[in-house]
Amino acid sequence: MPGAGGIIILDRAVPDSSSSAETFTGHSSENDILNEIRALAGGLRKRNGNAPQDLDFTVPIGWEERIGHLDDQPIRRLIIFLRSTGCEWVEKTGGCTMCGFYCATSRGREVSADEYVAQFEHVMDAVDLGDYPIVSIYNDGNIFNEREMPVAAIEKICSYIDGYKNIKRVVVESRIDYSPDEHVARMKKALNGRQLEVAFGFESANAQVMNLCINKGFSANNFDVFHSRMRGMGVLTKPLLLVKPPFLAEGEAIDDILQTISYCVSRGIDSVDLEVTTVEKNTVVHELWKNDLYRPPWLWTLVELLQQCRERFGDRAHVYVSPWNYSVESLDWARNCGKCDTEITEAIQRYNSHFDTSEFDGLDCSCREEWHEAVMGQDARTIPERISEQLAYIQNTRISSL
Repeated sequence: MPGAGGIIILDRAVPDSSSSAETFTGHSSENDILNEIRALAGGLRKRNGNAPQDLDFTVPIGWEERIGHLDDQPIRRLIIFLRSTGCEWVEKTGGCTMCGFYCATSRGREVSADEYVAQFEHVMDAVDLGDYPIVSIYNDGNIFNEREMPVAAIEKICSYIDGYKNIKRVVVESRIDYSPDEHVARMKKALNGRQLEVAFGFESANAQVMNLCINKGFSANNFDVFHSRMRGMGVLTKPLLLVKPPFLAEGEAIDDILQTISYCVSRGIDSVDLEVTTVEKNTVVHELWKNDLYRPPWLWTLVELLQQCRERFGDRAHVYVSPWNYSVESLDWARNCGKCDTEITEAIQRYNSHFDTSEFDGLDCSCREEWHEAVMGQDARTIPERISEQLAYIQNTRISSL
């Protein structure tokens, strides 16, 4: 497990001026590394330029059907990807190291409440929402941040949802520090008795991984407070955990997820989503990948994680693997040798319906030995040391290529 002593919770924090996020306050050298990460991420974001002039902000990015669960039964779930203003955390700090969603947003141009509503109406015209007991509305950012999505748009969209009696739950996504109680309460009220679930990027319970590897800006401490707040309001929470953040070796990534799920279970959370790191354009992960310093997780790693979770936690943890197709194009994703990828991916999709790890019985391939060697490989360097060295390598490579 990265970082001596396992899970680390920040004891000290400097509050951010415009949110309730914690600023990582490690040793001075760690703060220097975090500043380097943010400078790199911010510079890469600027490479995206402005949004195309011909983008129609009354049309969403798209929508798709996935598996959802209600009362422990698999059901149909509709995912709606709205074209949004973009995540404020990206504007302020360069954003999370793996996240390229900024490319799918307006890239800073304010999307109006009327435009958001028009996007939802576009979906209503194309799809019968009444076919879906769960509807997930994602805006590639924080739905409860007024700068990103006006409350008036949320309330109007909820009034439309109220016309579909078959919809039992609505899922939205937001950073915990951009989710004021007032906005959450207004959406809950507008849903008129339906369940509201807030998915949020928790990624890792390890403070160094969350902040130095991902640039998340808060700690497990904040997670505890947020979860308690939402539970007190009758709102469900869904932690999104990141499989193999940058700067972690394959075996460390497995240990990190298992310890983070254990942390969630200890807080009474029995349902988590695994978000599998993909390589998206103009991100820190992309820079590492281009320099052979990052490989997305093996599919065998996902199988191993799901099997170990079943053995360790049983029904105390329902672990769903989110499909690794997002609102932006990926350049690389979870994979094995190529020969067994389809078979294992399909097994994971079947597993998602009933959380039955017997779907993986009998799976094998000659590449499993190579994966095992990757898992057993160790990096003696601390996380700050390896990050510092890899950032220096990227910088030197850039200079030499000029």
